[in-house]
Amino acid sequence: MSMRNQAAVRRATMAALVGNSIFGFSFMSSRIALAIALPSVLLMVRFIAAAALLLAVAAWSSRAARMGRHCPAWLRFSLRGRRLAPLLLLGFVQPVLYFLCESYGISMTNATISGVLIALIPIASLALGALLLGERPRRAQVLWSMLSIAGVVMMTMQQSAEGEIRPLGVALLIGAVLTGAAYNIISRGISGEYSVLERTVVMMVMAAVVFTGMAIWQTRGDITLLLAPLAEPAFLLALAYLSVCSSVGAFMLLNYANTELPVAKTTAFCNLTTVISLFAGAVFLGEPFGAVSVIASAMIIAGIWGVQKN
Repeated sequence: MSMRNQAAVRRATMAALVGNSIFGFSFMSSRIALAIALPSVLLMVRFIAAAALLLAVAAWSSRAARMGRHCPAWLRFSLRGRRLAPLLLLGFVQPVLYFLCESYGISMTNATISGVLIALIPIASLALGALLLGERPRRAQVLWSMLSIAGVVMMTMQQSAEGEIRPLGVALLIGAVLTGAAYNIISRGISGEYSVLERTVVMMVMAAVVFTGMAIWQTRGDITLLLAPLAEPAFLLALAYLSVCSSVGAFMLLNYANTELPVAKTTAFCNLTTVISLFAGAVFLGEPFGAVSVIASAMIIAGIWGVQKN
């Protein structure tokens, strides 16, 4: 591998690491925001803000191209005269379908079931990557991935298992696993045709349109329910993190990682969000973080390391 390719791989690996770490802190921000706003309202304003920011960046990129200024390949934006079907499929799968499946699936099951099932996204991604992209993982990568999943299972098993488990909820969580894996496959598959910015812009715009429609329908157009949370400083702070850091930053980083890395190495970082989320809860919200959590976290991190090294 050339020095240039090695540098690209290192940058992409760091992008996957940072992107999933950002997602880890988003769970804490979501809990803060959801104490103030309805879930559909939070999703609406989150993705409207993210889409507005990215459209501004896209407008700058397009203007720079027209004026002959240099623009990095990952920031290029021009959809005129190009086929949109692959981008629309990407945006439908993630964030729209994934968020719907995950949100409603979690609400219909308990923490143990939801945590274990969502942890299967890396394995599902490995299978789909081999089937659809011809990226066959090494046996060692599969084994290290299983270690990481075992760490997530250990971590979630210590949580309360109270709550009704409905078959529909399990089916929706399986849908979240499949759409989470499909996102990585689609993003990787179309990375040679569309830039990081083009992929991320369409994802955020589609989410903004769909979740705005949902919020208006669920609140029956009540302006108070839609806009009142914006008067709360805590909500605005959480919203800033969820829209700018999670929706814009993290997805840009993951789309970049999918451009340069095989699916096995990109998705290996998915379960890092569990470790970061637990750490954030312990530090900022005073939630428990005992010996089992330490061991489980070590297993997850070791699994991620093993996949990257093999």
